[in-house]
Amino acid sequence: MKESRRKQMQTLIAQRKTITMEELQDTFQVSMNTIRSDVAYLVATGAAEKIYGGVRILQEQEVPLFAQRAALRPDAKERIARRAETLIQDQDILYFDPGTTTMHLVNCLDPSKHVTIITGSLYVIAQACSLPNVQLIVLPGILNRRTNSLADVSTLEFLGRYHFAKAFMGVSSISPSGRLNVSTYIEYELKKLAVQQSLHAYLLADASKFGRESLMAYGGLEDMAEVITDAPCPPPFQELCHEKNVRLTLAE
Repeated sequence: MKESRRKQMQTLIAQRKTITMEELQDTFQVSMNTIRSDVAYLVATGAAEKIYGGVRILQEQEVPLFAQRAALRPDAKERIARRAETLIQDQDILYFDPGTTTMHLVNCLDPSKHVTIITGSLYVIAQACSLPNVQLIVLPGILNRRTNSLADVSTLEFLGRYHFAKAFMGVSSISPSGRLNVSTYIEYELKKLAVQQSLHAYLLADASKFGRESLMAYGGLEDMAEVITDAPCPPPFQELCHEKNVRLTLAE
C-alpha cells in the first residue's frame, strides 16, 4: 500500500511539476505525517525536491542518447558479455537490464541453452525473437528513447510478479563508496526491484563507469554476487569488493 501510494505520488508530482503538501493530503486522504514521510522518501531517492509548503519534480539528469552510448567501447562491452554468458545455465530464468553492455549478452547466448528472458530492452527483444530456445517475456511500458527500453509505473507492477535465478544489471556509474548509480527515478525503481527479485545479481560495467558520483543509487556493490569489467579497476574498488565479499572478474 505504501509503495503503491508513493509511486502514484511521484507520478502526480511529475505531472503537476509543483504541488503543495495540502494538495497531496487531499488527493491521497492520509495524515500530514504520512505525507511528510512519503515526501521525505521521494526526496531521499532523488525523485523530487522539497520547496516551501510543498514539493516539486527534480529535473532528471541528462543521459546521452542510447545510440551514442552504444557506440562507446563496444569491444570491451562484448568481452564483458561473453564472460557473463558463462554464468547462464540451461533452464535459467533471467532478467536482462536495459543497457549498452547488458544488451550484448543476448548475442553471446549459447543457442543450445533453453532459457527464459524477462526484459524491457528493445534491442534484446528484437534479437531474442530469432532464438528458438529462448522464452521471452516482454515488460510493458512507455518507450524511453534514451535507454531504448519500455518503462513506467506499469512496468514495475508487471516485473514484481516474477522471480529470476540471475539478473544481469547495468549501471550509469559506480561511486567511490560503491554506490550503483542511475540517472532517473524510474530506473532507480526498476533496477532496485529487479535485484530484489533475483536469486543472484551480476553487475556488467566497463572500466569507464568507476569513480563517478550521481544523484541516485539503486543499490551498492554488496548487492551483487559478482562484478564483471574489462580492465583492472582502481585499487579502492578492489578493496571494496574484497571487503563486501563480491567477486571481481576481469573479462579477457
